[in-house]
Amino acid sequence: ARQFLTPSASESWNPSVVTLVDSGVRPVSELSDTTITIDVDASAVLDAEGRFTQQQTPLQADMSYSFEQRAGQWRISNLPPGIVIDRNTFGQVFRQTSLYFLSPDNRRLVPDVRWFPSRASTTTRIVKSLLAGPSPWLSSTGAARSAFPAGTRLVADAVPVQNGVAVVDLDAESLRASPAAVSLMKIQLLASLTQVSNVNDVDLQILGTSQRTQATSVTLAQMLPSVDGIPVVIRDGVLGKLTGATVEPLSQFSTRGLDLTRMTAGTISSDLVTLALLSPDGVWVARAGGGPSLLDSRPGLIAPAFDDYGNVWTVSRDTPSEVIAFSADGSQNSVAVPWTEARSIVALRLSLDGQRAVAILVQDDRARVVVSSVARDERGNPIALGAPIDLVAPAGFPVDAVWLDAITVAVAGSDDTGRGYIVRQVVGGESVNYTGVGSVAGLAGGSAVVDLSVLSPGGVLSQPRGTSSWLVSATGVTALLTVQ
Repeated sequence: ARQFLTPSASESWNPSVVTLVDSGVRPVSELSDTTITIDVDASAVLDAEGRFTQQQTPLQADMSYSFEQRAGQWRISNLPPGIVIDRNTFGQVFRQTSLYFLSPDNRRLVPDVRWFPSRASTTTRIVKSLLAGPSPWLSSTGAARSAFPAGTRLVADAVPVQNGVAVVDLDAESLRASPAAVSLMKIQLLASLTQVSNVNDVDLQILGTSQRTQATSVTLAQMLPSVDGIPVVIRDGVLGKLTGATVEPLSQFSTRGLDLTRMTAGTISSDLVTLALLSPDGVWVARAGGGPSLLDSRPGLIAPAFDDYGNVWTVSRDTPSEVIAFSADGSQNSVAVPWTEARSIVALRLSLDGQRAVAILVQDDRARVVVSSVARDERGNPIALGAPIDLVAPAGFPVDAVWLDAITVAVAGSDDTGRGYIVRQVVGGESVNYTGVGSVAGLAGGSAVVDLSVLSPGGVLSQPRGTSSWLVSATGVTALLTVQ
């Protein structure tokens, strides 16, 4: 591109400051013989650190360009920083990447989605972004941190790949890291760099010396939690996993004394040892080997949520700021939330790593979908949710939201005719609309986007095949549970 600029413009132009993604339709206005403006309606904005923000309404920008002749040829002499690119070309030029940081207790990896140009320098961009730390919305609450000592840099400002091994050579600042921290640094690099197609392993070096990292108490697989995605339902008064046409009871839970036909929603922990059910009476909790007990009897509760620390989160629909987290020992923690102006809350779900929450709110008579990171005290109890980032809200009245994998959420709405709307969106990425959706009463997810399950008000459970066709997997379902 610099070949089309004058020497001075080429020297000053910074293409990485911002990327505006639009449809490619850009009306042009001539201000003079040597100056034009281009009207851009950006549907998404990419910042200098690769953070992608999809716009609820297009961002309008007037881009001014000036020209002058050099040796009989026209060159751009003045232009705004950054680039403008249409959505189709953006998907060919940029690639989505998850940078992996650490949870406060170092047990989990927390993804931070970025977008980088697809080129040989991608590995360098990934490592430099890792060294810079997580995005503010994650770091401000302490939900994501890095094992790399502050100020650590690459020695040669490059990460070459040799026979499938990315060579990461760090400067003297990294010598301040303990052996355990160096092991965690290696895990962060492995999880982040092996997303690049030609990288299979990482050689972590400090000033040219390869580091033999000691084993950590958890493996990379354990730090990236997952669930099998098999729907957990209540049908004909039986609670269990839906395998084919059969509901296999979860026998580790005692629901004696509960009328399961009255349960309308629920959540089960990913280790299958804690169960929370919603009924007109409130939220009930049962733990493996024990009987059920009424945990929260406030009126108008929505479906409960779990986090990775054993807490059960509850909130009433009409008091969205009164979120309570109940720990396994029975203690309660009020969780401060950033949506104090919301009129109601429809759904609240925690990611599998326990560090992020997605919520659907009604604010100013419209649906609002937000994701926030979780702030915890020294014992791991949640105390607050951080400043939210907004996602695309579905059409119609908000119904439910779930995590589909570590970085993707699905959000459902329904209009007054019963037609359903579902939007799937990467947190820090693009959104996809599902079509052909009937009425929606609830959603459930898993560890992959194909694990989405949709329950209709009539008890029909469906799963998508692509984004436009649906396969009925069961009927007569009275409640669909989320595994967290």
